[in-house]
Amino acid sequence: MAFDDLRSFLQALDDHGQLLKISEEVNAEPDLAAAANATGRIGDGAPALWFDNIRGFTDARVAMNTIGSWQNHAISLGLPPNTPVKKQIDEFIRRWDNFPIAPERRANPAWAQNTVDGEEINLFDILPLFRLNDGDGGFYLDKACVVSRDPLDPDNFGKQNVGIYRMEVKGKRKLGLQPVPMHDIALHLHKAEERGEDLPIAITLGNDPIITLMGATPLKYDQSEYEMAGALRESPYPIATAPLTGFDVPWGSEVILEGVIESRKREIEGPFGEFTGHYSGGRNMTVVRIDKVSYRSKPIFESLYLGMPWTEIDYL
Repeated sequence: MAFDDLRSFLQALDDHGQLLKISEEVNAEPDLAAAANATGRIGDGAPALWFDNIRGFTDARVAMNTIGSWQNHAISLGLPPNTPVKKQIDEFIRRWDNFPIAPERRANPAWAQNTVDGEEINLFDILPLFRLNDGDGGFYLDKACVVSRDPLDPDNFGKQNVGIYRMEVKGKRKLGLQPVPMHDIALHLHKAEERGEDLPIAITLGNDPIITLMGATPLKYDQSEYEMAGALRESPYPIATAPLTGFDVPWGSEVILEGVIESRKREIEGPFGEFTGHYSGGRNMTVVRIDKVSYRSKPIFESLYLGMPWTEIDYL
């Protein structure tokens, strides 16, 4: 079964008994991260987590640990939850060989239900933000996919990148983003800054599991994550056109943020609790300005807990 959005994947997890719904009131900090931390220590059968009664938020839905076990990983691939790890890897390799499968462009994405522009944007009103670890320098988006294009070859579909990068929410419409030099987005940014230009980006939150897996997977520079996602799900991956940038984004996302990485502008980002179980310090990183937000009514906010292994990132 191919999942077009996060909601259908959560329903499948629930159907298989792999979604733990927590309806009693919890604190955003430290309860959400503590629960995800504890869940990761369960092992192979760890469920996904769902919270919808969070103190301090009047209307919030948070999902965590969605691919945080081999059972959930199997379900994301449309396999039975008890599929052995080796068989999952064999199936992954078999589907990988089907690359590329062209995506399917669809109209009327649910994320177009609501929009906010320019100075009216306040990410703190739209997203139920919380710190993952108490030493973090701020609130982070750490499971969102970031879409960017090669400024010198913007019409090349294969060079359009979809990657996961940590982002600190620093203001109502301002983020700090860490582009690791070896990653495609860093090359896109380098080319834009050489021309004295900002780099347009689209940030997609609350995605289906396959594009999340692809965002965390290193591909060749001219290989499309959407075409590889189609191979892994064994059907064309659904995309839609983001209204401001014109970029190709997942049709089923919960929230789309569009804006730019501002050219040659750096500010301190961090510290941040990393997957090693230690904090990385604050350092100068790029600055993102958000110019348009599109989102589903009653959006689901998905977050990834990082800390001492094992956590969800180890399955990605």
